[in-house]
Amino acid sequence: MSEHSQGIDGVAVEAVDAWVVALDVGGSGSRLVAEFGNSVNPERISLSGRAVKVNHHGSDASAVVASLCQSFNAWAARMGHHGMSDGSTAPVSSAAVGITGLTSLVEKPLEIHDILARELRTNRTAVAGDALTAHLGALRGRAGAVLSVGTGAVAFGYDGVNRWRRADGWGHLLGDLGAGVWVGGEALRAAGRYHDGASRGASKRLLEAAVAKFGLIESWPNQFYKNAERAKQLASMAPEVMIAAGEGDETSIRILEEAGRHLADTLASALGRDIPPLASTTGRLVQEESPLTVSLTKHLSEDRPDVSLVPSGGSPLDGALHLARRLRESPHSVTGFRPWLTIRVDGHHTSRDTPEDKGGSDILTAQLSATDLPGDELRD
Repeated sequence: MSEHSQGIDGVAVEAVDAWVVALDVGGSGSRLVAEFGNSVNPERISLSGRAVKVNHHGSDASAVVASLCQSFNAWAARMGHHGMSDGSTAPVSSAAVGITGLTSLVEKPLEIHDILARELRTNRTAVAGDALTAHLGALRGRAGAVLSVGTGAVAFGYDGVNRWRRADGWGHLLGDLGAGVWVGGEALRAAGRYHDGASRGASKRLLEAAVAKFGLIESWPNQFYKNAERAKQLASMAPEVMIAAGEGDETSIRILEEAGRHLADTLASALGRDIPPLASTTGRLVQEESPLTVSLTKHLSEDRPDVSLVPSGGSPLDGALHLARRLRESPHSVTGFRPWLTIRVDGHHTSRDTPEDKGGSDILTAQLSATDLPGDELRD
C-alpha cells in the first residue's frame, strides 16, 4: 500500500504519486532536483538558479529558495505535467534544502520551512547546512563521519539512527584548522617571514604570489584587519599554496602537511565511540592527491586504524535528496540537529530533534561554505 501524506491544504496526497524536491543553495550557484514516482525508476528533472548574495543583513538564501521553487512550479504548469495544465502547483510530498552559511548568514533559518511549505504546498520539509547535506551525499545516508573542507572545515559524525556529532566549524578566528582560510593565513605568515629575512618557515615563492594578489606587504594589515570578507580573502591564497607545493616549495609542502594533520584530528574527533568507523572527505582541497591529502590519510590511519576512508559517493545535492526521500518514506524517523538541521512535519518540528548544538552560535560559525573555496565558480 502506498504511503499517504497530508497536503498543506488538508488534501491527502499519495506519496508515490507526488514529487520529492531537493535544493542546494550556495555561493557559486544553486540547483533543484525533483523526482516523481517510485524510488526504483523515478522521473527526474533538474533546474539551476543563481548564487546567494551576502550583504550587511546577511544572506538572501531565502529569496533563492523561493525563486527555485517558483521555477519548478512554472515548469510543471508549462509542461502540463501530471495534471498541472490548470496552473495549480505540482503535488509535492516532501522537500529538503542544504544552504551555505545557514547558521551564520541566514537571519531566520526557520522561515525557510515556511517558504518551502508555501511555494511547494508540502508539510514535510528539512532545512540543513550544506556541510551536513555533504555528509549525507558523501556516504549516501550511511552512518559514519564526513569532513568538509573548503574555506572552512567542519566534520559531522552520524550514528545512522538519531545522533549527530560535530567537530570544528568554529570560524577562522577560533578554528577551521587545516581549511582554506588556515592554509591561506599560514601562507601569508610565511611570506611575511621571508620579507623580514627570517630563515625558518619563510617562502620567497609565497611572497611573490601574495604580492601579485594583494599588492605590497605594507598594505596587507589594512586590507585584512578591516575587511568583513577576511576569511574569503585569506582562503583565496590556498590554491597558490597548492601550486607552489607542486613546484617543490618546501614551506608550502610543510603547510599542507600540517593542514592534513589538523584535518585528520577533526575527522577523528567526529568519529566518537558511538559512530561507526566509516569516513569520507569532500570539498575542493581534498579532491585531488596532494601533500595535504597524503598527510590526512597517514595521520588518520595512525590515530584510528579501524576507520575505513572511502571516496565521496555524492554531492550535497544528493544529500538533500536523501533527506527529502526519507521525509516521504518515514518522516518521523528523521532527526534534527539544531541549528545545522531542522525537520518540520505536518506543521510542527519533530519531537525527536536533538538538543541545539552550542557550536552553532552565529558569532562562532564560519561565514562561508565549508565545501567551496573563493573562485570555485570560475573553475566549475
